[in-house]
Amino acid sequence: GLWKSLLKNVGKAAGKAALNAVTDMVNQS
Repeated sequence: GLWKSLLKNVGKAAGKAALNAVTDMVNQS
């Protein structure tokens, strides 16, 4: 239902943010 799709979207956003953070760290070193 609503909660499942909401959690899925939050998970996607968190995954993207984590990926971006890792990429930034790699680029900085």
